[in-house]
Amino acid sequence: MKAKLYITLIILIVSNSIVMAQPGFDDTVEDVAFIPGIALAIAAALGIGIRKIMKKK
Repeated sequence: MKAKLYITLIILIVSNSIVMAQPGFDDTVEDVAFIPGIALAIAAALGIGIRKIMKKK
């Protein structure tokens, strides 16, 4: 179990450093967050929460 945890942590650390190493945009492009992705993640979390509440009843 510990090996799986360590492998997951290593993958997350490496992927994070790869994402941070990407070049920036030109001055003509607005540097804004991708809001629909955040909204989709929130909707998925709400769906999972509602499902767990419904299963308890």
